[in-house]
Amino acid sequence: MVRTWDVSSIPDLAGRVAIVTGGNTGIGYITVRELARKGARVYMLSRTEARALAAIEKIEGELAPDVQPEIEYINFDLLSLKSCKQAAEEFMRREQRLDILVNNAGIMATPYQLGPDGIEIQACNGTGHFALTVTLLPLLKETAAIPDSHVRVVNVSSAGYAMASTTKPDFTSIEGLNQKTCLAMQRYALSKLTNILLTNEVQKRFTESGITNAYCLSIHPGIVATDMARGMYLWSLLATFSKTPEQGALSQLYAATSPEVEEKDLKAALLFPVGQLKSKNSLAEDKDGKLGGDFWSLCEALMREKA
Repeated sequence: MVRTWDVSSIPDLAGRVAIVTGGNTGIGYITVRELARKGARVYMLSRTEARALAAIEKIEGELAPDVQPEIEYINFDLLSLKSCKQAAEEFMRREQRLDILVNNAGIMATPYQLGPDGIEIQACNGTGHFALTVTLLPLLKETAAIPDSHVRVVNVSSAGYAMASTTKPDFTSIEGLNQKTCLAMQRYALSKLTNILLTNEVQKRFTESGITNAYCLSIHPGIVATDMARGMYLWSLLATFSKTPEQGALSQLYAATSPEVEEKDLKAALLFPVGQLKSKNSLAEDKDGKLGGDFWSLCEALMREKA
């Protein structure tokens, strides 16, 4: 019988440095805790300092007395390109390496609303993590050059990205990105598609730089009972058969730490729970690179203007 992958499978992470966005609650919280348990120094990037510090204190209480977790907080507002870029810059002032980046923060099924940069708030699932990741990209590349490094970038997507095929994705302009006429779940699906497109594009840039030991992956955590889904009227129904945050975090922890990622060469892969390779639809596969290229160029333009 094959043993199911779980947190006990995470290798020793001593000397590694990690970032987890939205790490103060839900599957992000579990991800921070388990990376810290295995010896990584973990940066919790979230918006509200008081909640983050309370979460860090809670994690310290949950770990064994012989575990001395290294967890730090950096302010990070997914809705603000400037905040996301500044979070990356603050991290680079503190650290000389970045081994694991888990882009976990997210907004789901909200009514149409524009954030401070004029970007629909669910679309910020993609644009905010672009701003963070691209600013950190030089450091990720530098870390990959260190002997025995295992660089991972993990973008938390969703099986719901497939609903983007019921729309006409257009990432050539902010109006196209915002998709005002779409339903809330369609806009969420588009944002989760952009998470996968970011995975594809970052992996391309590692490859173009001659980097072979950096792996960028997208994951679907499963249907998880977290605060993010509470805005949905189906919440009470979902909660009856959804995963716990402990279960939901396993996919991103696998992608962030498992040696199997390298053994199976899971570059730009989409993983479903737990660690199962899933084929992408044509939009996410983006064979000609047009959607991903459009999204990248638009985000660069938005950053020049807003960040």
